Amino acid sequence: MAKDVIFRDVKEQSYYRLENQDGGTREVDEAAVEEYLEAIFDDPDQFIILTPPKAQKGIRFIQARQDNDDRQIEVELALQVEGGIRLYYKMVSPSQCYRIFMDYFDNAFSPNMAEYQPVEFP
Repeated sequence: MAKDVIFRDVKEQSYYRLENQDGGTREVDEAAVEEYLEAIFDDPDQFIILTPPKAQKGIRFIQARQDNDDRQIEVELALQVEGGIRLYYKMVSPSQCYRIFMDYFDNAFSPNMAEYQPVEFP
């Protein structure tokens, strides 16, 4: 039976943070986001997390990884809810993933939450 999990919230900070399994940086610009995205498009074992200084439209951070079966990208949104953060996901193409990350980086991302499903954990 799958569980609905609420994670601890992420504290506000004074900078953007970009991370993958090789590390992270506070030197975040569009070129850095593109470089980190290319890594997940090329390597199914890689992931990316983009965290702004504070939540944008209720989204604390976004993350993505490649689905090993069909090369689609699973994008997850970390929504702030009472008590912490809840993750929601949808499968997208690499070009859709790129657009989501760039819009989020520019604080212009307004997701249609009807397209996202809660991430469930075993």
